[in-house]
Amino acid sequence: MKIPVHRMDDWFSGVYLKPFGIEHSAGQGYKISQPHRHDFYYCVLVDKGSIEMEVDFKKVRLIDQTLFLSYPGQIHQINSARAEQGWFLAFDPSMLDEQLKNILDQCLSEIILTPLSPEQSAGLCIFIDNLFAIYNDPHHMFRQAITQSMVTALIYQLASIYLSMERFNLIRHSARSIEITKAFKQALRNNLKTIRRPSEFAEKMNVTTSYLNDTVKAVTGFSVSYYIQQEMMREGQRLLHYSSLSVKEIGNALGFEDEKYFNRLFKKVIGISPGAFRKKATN
Repeated sequence: MKIPVHRMDDWFSGVYLKPFGIEHSAGQGYKISQPHRHDFYYCVLVDKGSIEMEVDFKKVRLIDQTLFLSYPGQIHQINSARAEQGWFLAFDPSMLDEQLKNILDQCLSEIILTPLSPEQSAGLCIFIDNLFAIYNDPHHMFRQAITQSMVTALIYQLASIYLSMERFNLIRHSARSIEITKAFKQALRNNLKTIRRPSEFAEKMNVTTSYLNDTVKAVTGFSVSYYIQQEMMREGQRLLHYSSLSVKEIGNALGFEDEKYFNRLFKKVIGISPGAFRKKATN
């Protein structure tokens, strides 16, 4: 089964915005309840309600006053949603200026999931209400330009909330260590198809391999190799679950010439063999 990709192509101005307030549950025809990929950023603000989903095979639960943002290419599946008040927002990566794209690429977590204060949630909902009024008005003379500018402003607000939380959690580390770690996470997100060795990432960042590894491990608790392997095996999971490629073909696609090594590494990272994972996923 090929992984379906939801594309931004036909949406106005590279933005899709919708309020929610209807109960849904898996199996009742909710149009995004099946596993799929996006070629855009996907953001959910839950002011009141709950949503349960999976992102790259990990369960995520959104509750009252929660902010969620995921990256292009990740696999989503909504299992259930009791979304009483809040917003869905999708936006094309091309809308982001370089500074904002760098901020999102350098986030240390694989998704952005952060609680909001009542004041933050209320303020964001008011802002999005005003955005939606323009987005939904086909007769507004400068609709596209204002929509894009307001979405950019909104994402800066969301990034600020997340980074404040992230900075609090990293307060014991030096600014230089955090900068190096964030740069590595950005390089990993953007270059994994062509760069797969710690030494190659270190060379790209103009630091030694040992320094890069020691810094990333100090800040996050995990080595550079750990993150590379996690990202590669995450793509392996996607292909095993949603493609008809053989295990050997998937290993080759991920840069493994030795199928046995791919099998061993997959089992080490995921906990079961590729064949067992595929069998479990299709049952």
